[in-house]
Amino acid sequence: MKIIRFFSQTARDNIGQPTTIKAFLPDWYKDAETTYTDENGEESPGLKKCAPYMDALLSGYTLVTPVDIFVSKHEDGSLKLGWNGPAEISDFVSERPKETGSTMPRPAGHHPNHLIWRGFWGINTPRGWSILMTHPLNRFDLPFTTTSGIIDSDAFSASGNIPFFIKEDFVGVIPANTPIAQLIPIKRASWKMVKNDHGLWNKEHEQGDQVRNPETNYKKTMWKRKEYN
Repeated sequence: MKIIRFFSQTARDNIGQPTTIKAFLPDWYKDAETTYTDENGEESPGLKKCAPYMDALLSGYTLVTPVDIFVSKHEDGSLKLGWNGPAEISDFVSERPKETGSTMPRPAGHHPNHLIWRGFWGINTPRGWSILMTHPLNRFDLPFTTTSGIIDSDAFSASGNIPFFIKEDFVGVIPANTPIAQLIPIKRASWKMVKNDHGLWNKEHEQGDQVRNPETNYKKTMWKRKEYN
């Protein structure tokens, strides 16, 4: 089993502690259908039967908001942010100068403000492993979008800042303990692309038939359990 280590300054040890992303499985997924009746009256697998979708929600670790973040607008409609908390997190959210990342496209429907979550936690992985840091996967319900990056965390373990953008139509509170970034360890390797492998194409169709068969579906015959603790 591989070990991932998180560390911070002593004064921040109990502030916004990282944890497994599976601890934040959203209610809308818990309430989702396992099966549904299609237009022909037959029972078909629903969202909860899609193992790849489930794996995206459950894989890796997460950083969280240490306090409530209050989102409102100034009279001119521009973004206004506020939060309360100990002095150690007074700079938890800040805005980068307009010149930084000015050519980076903003996510549609978001304020243009180039914001950052201040990194309080360093991350260390075993040799040969990096961290994919991204917006919590499939969490389009969150009122912000975090950008993505890959960190060679076996060599660089210091905490870093994480850019994000707030949705234009959101006014309210981002509660403390909201996941803000998903962290997935990935093993570095050299790859070479091969195109037009017709043997694999035929095998893919065979597997496709298996996936649609309830007795030999993907989760029963091909899926591998992932463990993040």
